[in-house]
Amino acid sequence: MSQNALTSLLCDIAVAFGSIADIDTAERAAAFFAKLGYAVPGAAALGALSGLKSAVAGLGGSVRASASIDSDNGKLAANIDLVARLAAVTDAMRQVQSALQGAGVPNLGELVPRLTDQLLLDHIDRALPQLHEGLLLMGLIDCNATPANGQPMRRINWRRLSALLTAPGEIARDVYRFDTNLDIDLLLARLEALMRASGMPGGRYPQSAATKAALGNAGTGLPELRFPFFQKGFTPETYSQFGITISPAEATGGKKKGVALLPYIRGGNSFQFNVCDRGELVFSSTADIRKVGFALRPPLSAEGLFDLTGAFGANLAIREKKARAEEVILIGSPGGTRLSVQGLGFNVFAGTPQGKLDLGVEAEIGAFRFVIDAGEADGFLQKVLSGLHVEAETDLAFGMALLSGFTFRGGGKLALELSTHIDLGPAKIEGIRLGLGPSNDRFSLDTGALLKFDLGPLKAVVEDIGLSTGLDFRPGNLGPANLSVGFKPPKGVGLSVDAGVVTGGGYLSLDPERGEYAGAIELSFSGIVALKAFGLISTRMPDGSKGFSLVIIISVEFGTGIQLGFGFTLLAVGGLIGLNRTMNLEALMDGVRTGAIESIMFPRDVVANAPKIISDLRTLFPAQEGTFLIGPMAKLGWGTPTLVSVSLGIIIEIPGNIAIIGVLKVAIPAEDAPLIILQVNFAGAIEFDKQRIYFFASLFESRVVFLTIDGEMGLLVAFGDDANFVVSVGGFHPRFAPPPLPFPSPRRISVSLLSTPVSRVRIEGYFAVTANTVQFGARVEVYFGFSALNVKGHLAFDALFQFSPFRFIIEISASLSANVFGAGLFSVRVRGELQGPAKWRIRGQGSISLLFWDVDVDINESWGESADTLLPPVAVLPLLAGEYAKMENWRAILPPANGLFVTLRKMSAEEAALVLHPVGHLAISQRAVPLAIKLDKIGNQAPSDVNRLTIDVGGGGLAKRDDAFEPFAPALFQNFSDADKLSRPAFAPEKSGLHLSAAGADLRTSRMVKRIVRYEEIIIDNNFKRFTRRFFLFAGTLFNFFLDGAAITHCALSKAAKTKLDPFADKITVMPETFTVAFQATNKAFAANAGAFRSEASARQFMNDVVANDPALVDAVHVIPSYERAA
Repeated sequence: MSQNALTSLLCDIAVAFGSIADIDTAERAAAFFAKLGYAVPGAAALGALSGLKSAVAGLGGSVRASASIDSDNGKLAANIDLVARLAAVTDAMRQVQSALQGAGVPNLGELVPRLTDQLLLDHIDRALPQLHEGLLLMGLIDCNATPANGQPMRRINWRRLSALLTAPGEIARDVYRFDTNLDIDLLLARLEALMRASGMPGGRYPQSAATKAALGNAGTGLPELRFPFFQKGFTPETYSQFGITISPAEATGGKKKGVALLPYIRGGNSFQFNVCDRGELVFSSTADIRKVGFALRPPLSAEGLFDLTGAFGANLAIREKKARAEEVILIGSPGGTRLSVQGLGFNVFAGTPQGKLDLGVEAEIGAFRFVIDAGEADGFLQKVLSGLHVEAETDLAFGMALLSGFTFRGGGKLALELSTHIDLGPAKIEGIRLGLGPSNDRFSLDTGALLKFDLGPLKAVVEDIGLSTGLDFRPGNLGPANLSVGFKPPKGVGLSVDAGVVTGGGYLSLDPERGEYAGAIELSFSGIVALKAFGLISTRMPDGSKGFSLVIIISVEFGTGIQLGFGFTLLAVGGLIGLNRTMNLEALMDGVRTGAIESIMFPRDVVANAPKIISDLRTLFPAQEGTFLIGPMAKLGWGTPTLVSVSLGIIIEIPGNIAIIGVLKVAIPAEDAPLIILQVNFAGAIEFDKQRIYFFASLFESRVVFLTIDGEMGLLVAFGDDANFVVSVGGFHPRFAPPPLPFPSPRRISVSLLSTPVSRVRIEGYFAVTANTVQFGARVEVYFGFSALNVKGHLAFDALFQFSPFRFIIEISASLSANVFGAGLFSVRVRGELQGPAKWRIRGQGSISLLFWDVDVDINESWGESADTLLPPVAVLPLLAGEYAKMENWRAILPPANGLFVTLRKMSAEEAALVLHPVGHLAISQRAVPLAIKLDKIGNQAPSDVNRLTIDVGGGGLAKRDDAFEPFAPALFQNFSDADKLSRPAFAPEKSGLHLSAAGADLRTSRMVKRIVRYEEIIIDNNFKRFTRRFFLFAGTLFNFFLDGAAITHCALSKAAKTKLDPFADKITVMPETFTVAFQATNKAFAANAGAFRSEASARQFMNDVVANDPALVDAVHVIPSYERAA
């Protein structure tokens, strides 16, 4: 074991023992020993632990010291010290045992191993919960929430560790009673706990009818555990899920109870999932797979389940996406003569051809390519093979199947390019391309030519135009075969013009296979006006169905600009229009960093960069039926020549969101030879559906004289249910976990003072504000020398601030080292933190290394006088009363699915004080102070009158219907540790008021009203018959038939019109996150009313109240997200 690994192991053990220091009250000490199975009075328990706590404190100092040591010799010494400290802790445990024996506590023979197990398991549960649940599942932990008298709640079963490798069946019989009466509830509960600890989806559900039928189960109320590997989609029509079901198999036909594993797929018989940017997983089957799997029964036999009717086939493929697959060169060089592969994949398949089971695996290569390019040959071969380009390509797959053994399949094509340079006057044939592609029963031969036309000022290029010939091996015009010849459209057309006054060109690309047409054009008129346009048209939707979509960008640029006054000029105008196209906001934000924004904001050299521009258009504005885009653009400048320019565009999605994109450029004194150049790409968006606004900007290719500058900034304001606020210039504190951001995490703002092979000096920094924190920091790195001899160092700090009492913590680190031939000659390292200013304190470690000698120094100093930096307290009750006195905080809410289809007359202020629907409710809510939680502060001021508020109804004919909730920033009302500030959410829903309705039962009428429908018959040419039988009853079938086309059906207020907007009866409801107060040992809810708190703060308030009433629960309960709660 390496020194680093040994140090890490010893440190983990030391941290586990360190938790004993948290037992600081008699109640906690008594509760701790109760977990070990000992009833010890609180005072005696706390006194017995005093020596152990001292030994643990010394162990903690050794851990902190070892963390700053880098040399091997230093780590060896630190490890020896840690072992000695651990031995001292073990002796202190024995002293605890002696002290308790003196106090008359019985049965203390197992105290030391029980104590060790408890501390280790507590540490594993906190640091690696998935490991804890995995050990529990494997039976290596004995756990009982209600143990017998004198028995611990948890123990490590060391005996089973060897049995896990030699006799795992023994563990299954011992823990889960596998050979007698399988405890399936315990097995599924521990499997689910492992899934929850690992952050996996899925859970326990009632056993499905298909699973019940496949296993032949007769019982009711059986559970099953579903573990989805992949899932996608949101609506019932698009949602699909693929996974494994773990389900009980009841005893039947002399077979004992067991457990079954069955794969399942919901939402169809095929599934496609994006594994990463380049890879995808595809599953397909020809029948329902829920009755395919196996059951494991005692003694340890697997029983196959294959309840299928008819032929069955299933295939699971993991492969590279065709559009993102990269060419892997085996021999040769990119672009030249080479042997390469592209598009790798792996398949697993199963089926029942001819009624027999077949299983197999297969590896596939999408393209196995061999290219000969004469341009890389020597002089003789270049002369002989001038213009020759040969390309042969085939797809290959090989594998092994149960029935057919080794399998091989493939199909290829051969491409031959010849440079001809045939001059036909104004036209030239520059090359000929031949492509031969065999398939199952067909050969295709494509012949295309590269044509160039020179018509004076007009030049044109036509790429790959010619003939397509196909030979099908079926009866046709050649007897047993059929020959077809057709026109082969060109893949691309280019045009350029140079007529003096007018210069420019254009390019049109055709891709019939993808159903896509793209083009670009750029024309300049005497340098005064330049016209640019580029676009993309698709005749196929992303799902492969037929459709139509386009996106076009047109711009006009003015050579010298149009003067607007005050030094401003209009340099260009333009716009974007998209039909059946949407905005990919994620790609748009990434485009700020990658430069894709520049492809749509007045790009340069449109024709030459057409492939990149078209590719960016395809990514930023993908096809989507029923969505339209419109985006005006303008480019403004200031100064003559232009010193500052900004390109700005506003893109509006209908229906949908709004985005702002742009490019800012500052060039001083001139753009041709700037001393200062600053360039910024930026983009922002307003997402109405997600209720958030954000902005992202990135510096690129910027410098001040020779100082290179780069960096990024971001802003997020979320005002919906998931409220948040983040502003960052240059990133975040290293220990801060930012919330999910709709843009890339900003990079540091950095300046390179020196950047040469032998010297580098770089400065970087950041500043960030969130609802919980203010944070900033900086870092300087220096390097002088070369590989054999160099000097390098750094100086860095990261700061966190709070404002009442005013306090900051700055983490500081610095180093300087000299290295000769890769070995350390001399080094100085300092790491610590500075707190202030009420009383200054610095603590940390420093080390000096010279060759093989290390000197370590611990620093812990304080100076100055304590000063009161608290702001004056604030009264809470007047603040809350003022909020409830505001009329905007009182709202009359209509009942659900009810609208007022009338316009009310305007009423006077006295008359319209408040109008409430008879079965509606009154919402009273404010956003100044959260209710029902303890208030440590209001903003940065302590409360002077009360620290916890609740509100109720005292009368007036109204009764409480529910609590009102608003998003509050918890860090503004409660004291957080620095770790909590960096990890807790910025906003959380807290109680803010009440929803009131009329006291007593609501009187509501049914929505269904019975009507007898009759129609009137009028005979115009006979007045007598008109009144003989005036009304007739309508048959129900005719009534429904005529109703489909009636005016009432097309009315915007009709049920038929609403159904078109919401056609799906099944709904998927995303529930808000809730929190549960649960037992630490089992994660089961502490009580029936402890399982659905809307915020972590309210759950912690409930837990604190419970512990205040029963101090023995201090270490027995904790707050967890509700999805981690055990059933």
